[in-house]
Amino acid sequence: MKRSAISMGLIFLFLLSSLNPVHAAETVQSLKVGITKDENGLNPYTYVTGYPGLDLVNLLYDTLFNLDENNQPEPWLVKEYKVSEDGLTYELTLHENIKWHDGKPLTANDVKFTMDYFIKYPKSRFTNPLKTIKSIEVTSETAITLYLSQADPNFMIQPLADLPILPEHIWSNVSNPDDETNALGSGPYILVEHKSGQYYKMKSNNEYFKGAPPINEMIFPIIEDTTAMYNALQAGELDAISSSISPELVEQFSSNPALQVVRGPGYSTSLFQLNAEKYPMTETAFRQAIDYAIDKEGLVNTVLLGYAEVGSPGFIHPSSAYFNSEVKPVYDKEKAKQILEDAGFIDKDGDGFREDQKGNKIDLTTLVYSGNPIRIRTAELISEALNEIGIKNAVKAMDSTTVDSLMWPDFDVSKGRDYDLGVWSWSNTMQLFPDRMNDLFHSDPAIGSVNIGGYKNPEFDQMGEKLKGTYDEKERLSLIKDMQAFVANDAPIITLYYQEIVGAFNPAKYDQYVFQVGKGIINKLSFVSSEKSNLPGNEKVSNDSAASTDSKTANTSTENEGNNTSLYVFGFVVLVAVVGFVLLRRKKKDKGKDDFGF
Repeated sequence: MKRSAISMGLIFLFLLSSLNPVHAAETVQSLKVGITKDENGLNPYTYVTGYPGLDLVNLLYDTLFNLDENNQPEPWLVKEYKVSEDGLTYELTLHENIKWHDGKPLTANDVKFTMDYFIKYPKSRFTNPLKTIKSIEVTSETAITLYLSQADPNFMIQPLADLPILPEHIWSNVSNPDDETNALGSGPYILVEHKSGQYYKMKSNNEYFKGAPPINEMIFPIIEDTTAMYNALQAGELDAISSSISPELVEQFSSNPALQVVRGPGYSTSLFQLNAEKYPMTETAFRQAIDYAIDKEGLVNTVLLGYAEVGSPGFIHPSSAYFNSEVKPVYDKEKAKQILEDAGFIDKDGDGFREDQKGNKIDLTTLVYSGNPIRIRTAELISEALNEIGIKNAVKAMDSTTVDSLMWPDFDVSKGRDYDLGVWSWSNTMQLFPDRMNDLFHSDPAIGSVNIGGYKNPEFDQMGEKLKGTYDEKERLSLIKDMQAFVANDAPIITLYYQEIVGAFNPAKYDQYVFQVGKGIINKLSFVSSEKSNLPGNEKVSNDSAASTDSKTANTSTENEGNNTSLYVFGFVVLVAVVGFVLLRRKKKDKGKDDFGF
């Protein structure tokens, strides 16, 4: 009997040892993720781009709430919260065990300090949403109450899910934040090294309040040439890339057995930006003619091979609940020519190009990033289209820093601009809520903080001001649709397309990526410890999956979940059979000795 029990125990242990838990993933020692440009210092004042720059910042810093894979705010630093019925009071309770990277505790005082600091030292993205806060009351080390002067339907998204919280014991001594180099936060990773123009290196914050991150070391090589970045990924020198794969290369990447390709909807908005402060772009008719001259669907099919959605002239993405479906893209070259003729833009000297209303020659330049082939090709096709209707222009490709300095000097629209036209793109955050139209088109730089075209129209400003004070959802919807129709007609920008995101990574190195709608796989959710199978939409995205509006998590381990479950069932059946066999032998032994001598 003793020997039987021992044998059964050994068999049971053997079976258990053969069944690996679904979520028993080993910590990754090092992960290399390619990015296309140097993001300067990775703190909330000095980063450059919305994606992936701010996403790298968010690996170092935390926000009170965080956007999930569907861009819905969920509590992060906040453990519990309560919002008053009138939307004017937010009571927030933080987790108790949060620490800064230097070991000091993060408290409600740090939250209040951060909000006060961004008001004192403005950073448009973070400062403007804070202006609705009337007063802040810290009630304990982990409790804070925010009192708003007016209800803000987007307050949970911005600022609460967007504002990185700063450590008071460091930033209270900083009076020139734009030159600050420290990046000490409370986030899941700690910045170890930044070699300008070469790479960023981070290490895991093992004391992170949500648990030690799944990756010990993260390296972000800076590779400005996208072709070189693609080659590095295919050669195994990178484990993932932040850039979306060029449409013509999707099939090539999909057929690489060492890589996994994921596709999803993109909220990044590519547009043809006009300097509405500079003649003749000051003329509504001239802008309208440019709009009619550009074949947006042709750009999607030719440049992006269908991996994009045609842009809405009202800017707002068609998947938004606020989208005005009555506003449709236009394309009619003959009408473009007629608009110009009627407005007095005529070819007076017969050289094929139009002069302005005073007889002066028009010769415009379109700026574009030299390191972005898709934008370059887009700019070239638009330039050809404008030349065909008699608007003389040429494309000038320059490095991104130079283009930024001309179109958006110091990222401050109040400092003016020095360009004619440009192919530009806003990151997904501009589509998170429709009120961003005020940011884009309001003439007051304090409100129109990303109005890089210097567009001014008192009628639009009035609608924008009205929207700020409107809380009834039906009224807001009607007003936002009117704003889209107004923008579509006035054409301060030409929305071209929303490029689909096609990401790629090496699943053998790490496969716990989360696809955030409108952004892709390089985001905070991908690099924190969590039961990702519990997150909505956490299914594996196959190489040939079509894009959909549902978010998807590129988690290759989930395809094995069914197999593991089957293995557990199989093991249980085998175990029952073994136990039955042993009991049967024991029964025979009680009746008389058998050949096995148990």
